[in-house]
Amino acid sequence: MKHFMVQYPAREAFRPYARFGGGIYSRCLALSKSLKGLRVIHINSTASGGGVAELLKNQIPLEKDLGLASRWLALREPKRFFFVTKKIHNLLQGQKGFLSDPEKNYYLSRLDEPGRELRKILNTPGKPTVVVLHDPQVLPLINFLFAASAVIVRLHIDLSSANKSALKFLRPFLEKADRVIISHRLYRPVWLDKNKTTISYPAINPFSDKNREIASGKISGLFKHFGIDETRPIATQISRFDPWKDPEGVIQAYYLAKKELPKLQLVLEGAMEAKDDPQAAAIYNQLTMEYKNDPDIFLHGGKTLSDLSYQTWINALQRRADVVIQKSLREGFGLTVTEALWKGKAVIGGNAAGIKVQIKNGRNGFIVKSPSECAKRMVQLINNPGLARTLGKSGKNIVRKNFLFNRLILDFLEIYTEISPTKV
Repeated sequence: MKHFMVQYPAREAFRPYARFGGGIYSRCLALSKSLKGLRVIHINSTASGGGVAELLKNQIPLEKDLGLASRWLALREPKRFFFVTKKIHNLLQGQKGFLSDPEKNYYLSRLDEPGRELRKILNTPGKPTVVVLHDPQVLPLINFLFAASAVIVRLHIDLSSANKSALKFLRPFLEKADRVIISHRLYRPVWLDKNKTTISYPAINPFSDKNREIASGKISGLFKHFGIDETRPIATQISRFDPWKDPEGVIQAYYLAKKELPKLQLVLEGAMEAKDDPQAAAIYNQLTMEYKNDPDIFLHGGKTLSDLSYQTWINALQRRADVVIQKSLREGFGLTVTEALWKGKAVIGGNAAGIKVQIKNGRNGFIVKSPSECAKRMVQLINNPGLARTLGKSGKNIVRKNFLFNRLILDFLEIYTEISPTKV
């Protein structure tokens, strides 16, 4: 395909999820029988890096295992396109400013040819097709999807304080969707029909290399590889180098905490795989220059491991860290928060709507509003490992009930059934 990369994630069976809730598992099997053969095309902006690609790598094979004819297409676009879509992303998360007419025209015109290519796919003989558009980068493609049985827009970003001009620009596309999926009630624009809006949380795969149990020897080997002293306290934030993730605020909190914990180390891990986030490299380079003389700050922006080893490294980092932080200012939903909670970690999260869905302050972690609050909680958790274990145990139970892929798959099967009950 000229304008899309076709992704083929590894096969995965749904059956192992039966252990996490027989009711959800049985419901998925029952719904999938009536949906067998349904063509589902998921479309997003990038095949690697970031939460959406992470979700689709797991969702597509599970849908296929349940009998749906699901596939995944990722855009092929130049860097300039993603500079514009990153600006749209920032505006939607509350940044001041506006999208210029040339930027709007470029964004829309770049999707004309991919749209025409999609139209040809949808016009080929076969079963009805549901198209799922993930996030604003691909949203204008909805103008070319009139041959689809239904179109779902899945928004993964925090719209609680969206820039009104950007939201107005995207309104016509959102209103054309048969269903819009968001991660929090605060993300629904007031003009968007409640009846076609669904709240569904992202999820993690507990069987993946990033989340399964790993041997302590492998953990130690990876820390040795990166030159991080495992015998000293470690705090980490694992996320893109993005202003909304507030890496500067995390570093400020680290320096405040270090006054009481002089042996503290900080690892900011955010390999820059995602081609749709051109801003990340500049932020990473700036932080690297600013803090290059501190041997206890480890800034990882370049991926030095194979994909499999990198997933294992993230797993090891979350398991070994004394404190896991996600100090986001805006967050649609923090998959790294869920991953750490699954590993029994007490997580310190920023005061963002998506994170407060996952962290109940004082029950399975802490919500903080400033670097000083973050530092206080870092010191508290490192000095009180018993409290950290108690909070972490509660967090793992919350993930088991709410944020594993069996529940996400059920959400989508229910939506597919609702929007195309007579067309399948």
